[in-house]
Amino acid sequence: MNIEPNPAYEYQVGGSLPADAPSYVVRQADTDLYDALRTGRFCYVLNSRQMGKSSLRVQVMQRLKAEGIACAAIDLTGIGSQNITPDNWYIGVVRSLVSSFELSGKFNLRNWWREQDDLSSVQRLREFIEQVLLLEVSQSIVIFIDEIDSVLSLNFSTDDFFALLRFCYNQRVDKPAYKRLAFCLLGVATPSDLIKDKKRTPFNIGQAIELKGFELHEVQPLLEGLVGKVSKPQAILQGVLDWTGGQPFLTQKLCKLIQNNMKVSEVEEVEELVRTQIIENWESQDEPEHLRTIRDRLLRNKQYTGRLLVLYKQMLQQKNIAADDSLEQKELPLTGLVVKRQGKLEPYNSIYKNVFDQRWVNKELALLRPPLYHEAITAWLVSNCQDESRLLRGKDLKDIQKWAVENNYSLSSEDSNFLNASLELYNRELEKVIGPTNLKFKLEEASSVVDLIYLCDKYSDIAEDYLFNSTYLEDWLFLRSETDLANLSRKIAVSYKQERRRGLEMFVRGLCKHLKRVPYPKILFEPNKLELGEIPIGYQHKLSLKISNNGRGFAWGDVIKPNLPGLSVPEQFDSSTDTTFDINFDALEVEPDDYQGNIFIDLKEMEYTCRIPISYKIKKLNISKPEKLDLGVLSHGRHSFPRTLIITCESSGGKLKGIASTKMNEIEIIQHSSQGKLLEFSLSIDTTNLEAGHYNTEITIKTNTGEFEVPIYFKKSLNWDIITALTARICIPVGLVMFLIRHILENYLSVGLDDNWVLSYPPEVTGASYLPEFFPFLHLSIFGIPEVQIICSIFGSLVFFICAFIFREDLNLLKEKLKSKVEIFYDSINQVIESYKNRSRLSNQWVYNLRYSPSKGMIIIGWLIKTTFLLLILLWLVIFIINWIINLLAWLGSSFLIITDLTTYPLKAIGIEQAAIAWLVLGCFVGGAIGLQHLRLL
Repeated sequence: MNIEPNPAYEYQVGGSLPADAPSYVVRQADTDLYDALRTGRFCYVLNSRQMGKSSLRVQVMQRLKAEGIACAAIDLTGIGSQNITPDNWYIGVVRSLVSSFELSGKFNLRNWWREQDDLSSVQRLREFIEQVLLLEVSQSIVIFIDEIDSVLSLNFSTDDFFALLRFCYNQRVDKPAYKRLAFCLLGVATPSDLIKDKKRTPFNIGQAIELKGFELHEVQPLLEGLVGKVSKPQAILQGVLDWTGGQPFLTQKLCKLIQNNMKVSEVEEVEELVRTQIIENWESQDEPEHLRTIRDRLLRNKQYTGRLLVLYKQMLQQKNIAADDSLEQKELPLTGLVVKRQGKLEPYNSIYKNVFDQRWVNKELALLRPPLYHEAITAWLVSNCQDESRLLRGKDLKDIQKWAVENNYSLSSEDSNFLNASLELYNRELEKVIGPTNLKFKLEEASSVVDLIYLCDKYSDIAEDYLFNSTYLEDWLFLRSETDLANLSRKIAVSYKQERRRGLEMFVRGLCKHLKRVPYPKILFEPNKLELGEIPIGYQHKLSLKISNNGRGFAWGDVIKPNLPGLSVPEQFDSSTDTTFDINFDALEVEPDDYQGNIFIDLKEMEYTCRIPISYKIKKLNISKPEKLDLGVLSHGRHSFPRTLIITCESSGGKLKGIASTKMNEIEIIQHSSQGKLLEFSLSIDTTNLEAGHYNTEITIKTNTGEFEVPIYFKKSLNWDIITALTARICIPVGLVMFLIRHILENYLSVGLDDNWVLSYPPEVTGASYLPEFFPFLHLSIFGIPEVQIICSIFGSLVFFICAFIFREDLNLLKEKLKSKVEIFYDSINQVIESYKNRSRLSNQWVYNLRYSPSKGMIIIGWLIKTTFLLLILLWLVIFIINWIINLLAWLGSSFLIITDLTTYPLKAIGIEQAAIAWLVLGCFVGGAIGLQHLRLL
């Protein structure tokens, strides 16, 4: 294959390669991942850092988009992991999806998230996927979730998140829309890391994509950067792979170093470049950071670092070891330091073996272990595990064992072999000194582990003292070469200081397991399930299940309450102190339905979980209540009706709970009992502010079995004492005022059948002129107005003001309406005037005005004539208006007088001859009506 030199060709060291990067190397993983996602399979690419996972995602994502598949990429490091709440984390995931699928124009995330406040964060994510994403995006969907290992550092559990991914996968059976949805997880983790709760189903879905290093036939695109730089590019590239083992980051870096170093032209010179530019002083030359990333990952967990270092040390010594499923063999490949090839684990490449060599491993182990211990174990290993003088004894041995327990140090195979050999030697030497002895429990002795189990159960107080307050048990086990059991006793003595009884139980369980006996009891309950059948709302009962502790020892654990309403159980279970398991059932506020579930007891350090099935059916209550309440006729004041409203529960075993209310403020409801077989209520009604009449309302009763209403009726009677007093205070003054007014008027007016009654308009009113003469100053005199007209106008004024006071609210409303109409009219006039002014300005531009300048005398004469004329017109208008108002008021007064006289005139039939007396009677009736209106009784 002939490749032309390309001076612009660049290798990229670190970071994600763009989709069009010429230095991207296509591997088998590209095809595997693309084919799997294109067919809708869930996938995960879990490997060490800087293996090209993100670049692989970019390439596959581009290919999928080209086929019309909608893709989104979520980088979890962008959401954050420190000081973030579950709600913020989940909304960050949804926001990334909204942005990637360009849904912001169709979907308001902030409002939608707030509307779902009754759901948990993971439920909101599920609702978004089902109700928004799958509805808005019609094509197939692939969601890449990168840096998945960042969830391991969150301060809350993400088990529900991965359970949701499994839920989406399982929903494909029932909801075909989910078949369009696929996920791809990328990061530095194992599938078992993703769901930490061991009681939940592990994350076991999807296809694992194996991401291997570069092979020679795959790296041909990298030749382009070497052509023209070296004489034998293919041989040089092979030399690069020999050193890097195909590790993507190192391969790109070494190629870039060769490209930029004109001294490298032969294969032999590649080694010199690697040693000077990468291996030597690697901590200072490691830019961009790679080797330090591996080191930090390897040393980050002090608890397991020793085991990982020893495992890697064995690989350096043996070249490779057989792969298995141990914890350290799962964790070590995630550092990137080793790789699994053909069923064996081995260092990934020669660069790693030269940087992280055996000297470096020994130095890190020395920093990790106490100095005395590291010196002793190193010398013992150098002697091929034969030099017993290097083994620890007595206090030194116990100090190291205590250090391992207190620091939660996970022993490697080297540590275990050394400590076991030290313990065996110590036991032999101790037995030579003191000889075999039995462990005493009062009058009995333990001569074997079998005896020890029996006596620890029988004499638990003595056994606790041996275990926690001395080293008798530990030394006794050492003497019998039971090294593992002796270590167990020491570990439990440290871990269970605050729970000695349980610590002793865990120790005896360890003894039983050592002898392959059943270590713990079988916990049974009598009855072993609860079928309560049909029970009414309000049913309350305490159920006690007898605990059967079958076998040696006892059990304890957490009680997992089922999601069943009305059920309460203890939070903790302990068969050493409890003889019964009490379940309290209270259905006072439980909705009618069929319920079934399980009470689980998570027994600590036991391989099974207790389960108590429970089922019941809640039925509605049969109740009796009054159809209505008729309280009869109520007088003015407050009235009490004790225990008038009673609601009765007729269902056996049921109980009512409820409250009563009404919309009528005058009714007060006093509740005597809020729950029980009866709900009793007293009523108190205050009619002080009520009008007389019939009243219908309802009392609403909300209970645990439903809501209903009880109609209530009553009538308020009239209060004649108040009516009489108030009407008397109003009718007599009104009658007297009307009598006085009529008595005054009859001295001036008399038109009709006789002199006492005015039954038609006076001629002075009907004959009055509305227009004054043109020269009123020659004839006008206020005394020239007829006396009758003056009296009628004064009376009309009185009538006018009385009517204005009575109808003042209506007049105010009319005034506002007129004001708005006048404002509209004024606006129209102003617009016309402004339009006229504008036209005048335009015309003045074209009209030539001849100006005449009159003399000063002529100006004064003209001004006097204009002023006199205007004053005459103004005077005429004033007199006209006064005359018109007097006539109008005279007509109003005379009309009211005639109507009132005509109304009272029939009273002559009963002997009332005087009009003033008749007005007195009418005034009393009018005053009484006003009084009744004031009482709101009409």
